[in-house]
Amino acid sequence: MKATHRRACHWLSSLMLLTLILAACGGNTSSNGTGQTLHVLIGYNTTYPTQQKQWMQQIGSDFQKATGATIAWDTYSSSNEEQTKLQNAIVTGSGPDVFSLGTTFVPTAQATKGFATLSDQDWKQVGGKDRFFKQQLSMSGISPSQQIAIPWVMRPFAMVYNKELFQKAGISAPPTTWTEFVQDAQKMTNSSAGIYGAEMDPSDSFDPWKIWWMFTEQMGGHFLSQDLKTAQLNTPQAVDAVKFWFDWANNYKIVDPNSMAWKAGDATQAFANGKVGMLIMVTSTLTPTMQKSSVADKYAFAPMPTIPYGMQQRPANGVPASTIVSGDMLAVADYSNVKDLAYKFINLVTDEAHQLEWTKTFGDLPTNVAAANSLASKDPQTAAFIQAEQGASPTPFSGAWGPLEVSLAGVSSKLANEVATKHYDPSHIKPLLDQANQQIQGQLH
Repeated sequence: MKATHRRACHWLSSLMLLTLILAACGGNTSSNGTGQTLHVLIGYNTTYPTQQKQWMQQIGSDFQKATGATIAWDTYSSSNEEQTKLQNAIVTGSGPDVFSLGTTFVPTAQATKGFATLSDQDWKQVGGKDRFFKQQLSMSGISPSQQIAIPWVMRPFAMVYNKELFQKAGISAPPTTWTEFVQDAQKMTNSSAGIYGAEMDPSDSFDPWKIWWMFTEQMGGHFLSQDLKTAQLNTPQAVDAVKFWFDWANNYKIVDPNSMAWKAGDATQAFANGKVGMLIMVTSTLTPTMQKSSVADKYAFAPMPTIPYGMQQRPANGVPASTIVSGDMLAVADYSNVKDLAYKFINLVTDEAHQLEWTKTFGDLPTNVAAANSLASKDPQTAAFIQAEQGASPTPFSGAWGPLEVSLAGVSSKLANEVATKHYDPSHIKPLLDQANQQIQGQLH
């Protein structure tokens, strides 16, 4: 599920903690799984909460039939909560047996040394490495011999656009430069009708850093140095990246003024209502919502532009970054006494049938190659995302990446509040990024 769609679930009371310790440390250890409980932590899906609950029940039923064991679910709703729950579990040596981690959180998880390193036998138990896309495996661990995470779903990024609004504005094709993007968005914007050419979600805890990362990389900057020892969140490229995004609201007026308080779900809803021309940094998770919306036959996906604003081509050191290796991975806690059950669970949710069912319900693409190829052969929209995945770029494998996401989410929230309250000044960006950079530098070794 998309990382933005999550909710808090408080399980650190002493009573619940005691329950988790007893359960995660293996209570009943009968060989057939009967009487055992597997604790699984995943992100909460605010877009499809009812469907997620049904999915949990179905997987729980399928798992019990296969193993005799039951599943106890827990959820998290933000990158900050994801990190907190992970740290608490590792420190106490108790908690979930299986963790769902965003790809960029895998380095943070590995740095804790609290997760089981996957052996050849473990990989065999979950269906073998050949079951999964190679690009996703690039975020499984710090090296091929030290992998801790198994790909679950993948989420290559693209742009979605409203074909009807394009046609009305006389736009014949999606933009390939960010200059064209702004110009096209201005052509489609009709604020009196509540229609805007683009949209933002700066109060989201997951989207802003990805957008800034893309702009920064395209301009030749990087959030971390190549040797992973130096934070570079406050370079001129990074400052320009943040400024350009907030210029959509402040200078170009191509987004709804109310969007400063928006999260990803709000921006998606505005697009689904036919009020937005282009929405960037989206994944195929939009598809179920779009198919039931007023734009069901009016939308299409395209790669995001790769030429920085105001330029005809990328700088010599610029990277055509438009999608990271993105998705969710499953990792097994080292303290778990039910690892065998954990790998059986992972095998179940990554087999072809369950992956296809997940995509149909939530829109994430399968990391199961057979399932993904089956979908791509029938649907050109899916085929476009599968193609994007072939060129996906992994983010730096650093344990500081999780804290980096949290820190930049804070910067975005502050700047969004300034815009909303008419106190925004672009000169405020650099000091905020300086502060974030200092925080992340303290995480680097």
